[in-house]
Amino acid sequence: MTRRPWLAELKPSNDQPLSDVSLLPDRAGELAALLGPGPAGWAVELGATMADRITSAIPELVADAVAVEVRRGCEAVALGALAALVGDTDEPFAAMPEVLTGPAEVVARGIGIEHMLRSIHLAHATATEVLLDAAARVIPASQRFGEMRHISELLFGVVEVVNERMSSEYARAHEAWLTSSTALRMETVENILSGNEIPLARASRALGYDVSRWHLAVIVWTGGRTPADPRQLQHAAEAVLAAAGCAATLVLPVGAQRVWAWGSRTAHPPVPSDAGSVVIPPDVRVATGVAGIGVDGFRRSHHQAGHAARVATMSAGDDPLLHYADLDLVAMLSADMPAAGEFVARELGALAGPGESVAMMRHTLKCYLDRDRSLARTADHLHVARNTVAYRVHRAEELRGRPATERRLQLHAALTLAEDLGDAVLPSQA
Repeated sequence: MTRRPWLAELKPSNDQPLSDVSLLPDRAGELAALLGPGPAGWAVELGATMADRITSAIPELVADAVAVEVRRGCEAVALGALAALVGDTDEPFAAMPEVLTGPAEVVARGIGIEHMLRSIHLAHATATEVLLDAAARVIPASQRFGEMRHISELLFGVVEVVNERMSSEYARAHEAWLTSSTALRMETVENILSGNEIPLARASRALGYDVSRWHLAVIVWTGGRTPADPRQLQHAAEAVLAAAGCAATLVLPVGAQRVWAWGSRTAHPPVPSDAGSVVIPPDVRVATGVAGIGVDGFRRSHHQAGHAARVATMSAGDDPLLHYADLDLVAMLSADMPAAGEFVARELGALAGPGESVAMMRHTLKCYLDRDRSLARTADHLHVARNTVAYRVHRAEELRGRPATERRLQLHAALTLAEDLGDAVLPSQA
């Protein structure tokens, strides 16, 4: 039993199960067994708050897998800090491999160490603020000064240890990266993607890949809470490109949890296959661009795959294989997310509200518009009676406050955004 019983009073702002919110469920479970689910959930929430502060202040760390590593590292520190308070020891920080997985990701993206060091100080400031505020609420007044002093000393010690270890790991990862052949190929790719002039022959020679052909770009990443085996990501990229008829491939790991890849053909553009024809491992997701020719096609297809991956990470769905050609409208409409949310709320009115029944009305109205307002074809698609479709469409129009024929194009776009992106564009009910 801890001699700091006030720790048991800490609770998160919501009651979601740890398995739903934690990136380190085993570690969180160990702390829950020691202190109870409330303090463990509070620590997980603190880690998320630290990560949000960091990514809001340092845009360079927002990129896909980097942001996941920031969140994972922050959660590890928050759980470790609470464990250290329980036992009056810094020992938990010796067993935090998650804190040191971030440098490999940021080095591969060309992100400087100054951003990582700043992130540590932002995390420290956030943890100090949140932990001292919580302590002021739950610690008896007679113990408050001594406990707050101990908390402050502990957190400063954590910063010193993490700074030292992070700097050392960054230097090691950076040295390894510079000596790898991947570094030269990534430099060439980044020059192409940035639109810098580079002779075709030199680019092809550096990449070992003919950039004058037709290209299909794919991006593969980990869709689950735990890191995937990097080989799985590369094999998934190769499988998707092979199914598209590509004769040659270029596969580049971008950190440990993301792969950029291209496949090429000479006479005809590669054609992406559906998910049923490709075996994609669990928790791995793949986004494809549209095939294009030459350097411009190489660049454009990759950017399209990036937009498809962005939509996938916001979407409520979990399809393992996504094609930009199927998501182009949503990708364009969601480029400015605040504007997209305002657009959905403005066009749908009460039809953007919460609840399963309202979601059913939205879905039915979208299916109805998808089928050129045919009640019969919509009924066949939804496997319901024609009169049921007519009722739902009428009810959806009532919720919206105007008929489906008014601003029909905007209505259809808003319904598409709501269906594909869900809570990311629907009004908050908080």
